[in-house]
Amino acid sequence: MMKKIIYLIVIIPGLILSACKHKPDAPPACVAGTGGNVTLVVYADHGSTSIPNYYTHPDTAFIKFGSTTSPGTHPENYNFYYVSEPGEDHIHCFGLKCGDYFIYRTAWDSVANVIRYGGYGISFSETTGDKEIHVAVN
Repeated sequence: MMKKIIYLIVIIPGLILSACKHKPDAPPACVAGTGGNVTLVVYADHGSTSIPNYYTHPDTAFIKFGSTTSPGTHPENYNFYYVSEPGEDHIHCFGLKCGDYFIYRTAWDSVANVIRYGGYGISFSETTGDKEIHVAVN
């Protein structure tokens, strides 16, 4: 009788432990931010025309992480920003992770001599590559 109890004490915990299986870790969720391998190529379009960056008025793309809706027009409401390169008609927002973003884009319209601005919300799951975005500015 004592041998049976000892066997049960040894066998039952062994069966319980062998029945437990480790679930594989879930793939990481997309959490917007820097440190990734995605580049957003952000154009400022007025009507059907892209506005090129002007060398005396650098254009800016302000980025809000984790949201596809506008936090407003104040720069302090954004997490990060990228500045244009003169002569290009877009801004490269490099080093981003997958996730939700709101882009607030400014552009100097050298024909009308005014600053134009607009915003665009985007969500993506890709972890590498370039994504082209056209922001309507008025």
